[in-house]
Amino acid sequence: MEPEARHRLCWYARRTPDVLPDVSFQTVEDGDLLFCAHPMLFPVVGYRFDVRNCEGCECFKPVRRPAQSVVPA
Repeated sequence: MEPEARHRLCWYARRTPDVLPDVSFQTVEDGDLLFCAHPMLFPVVGYRFDVRNCEGCECFKPVRRPAQSVVPA
């Protein structure tokens, strides 16, 4: 799985339109900077956590999908 795809599935994944001046080591998708907001990582690395490092991340927490309601026909 591509890191960007894994990032989309992670609860800690965030996007911001504020792109940092040096984008040489960061992932920008659709004009937004992708970053991890994990409470243990974000205070240390902030927006500089590159999602290409998400591949082997032990902090991955899948997003819960909303329950689909069944509508009687």
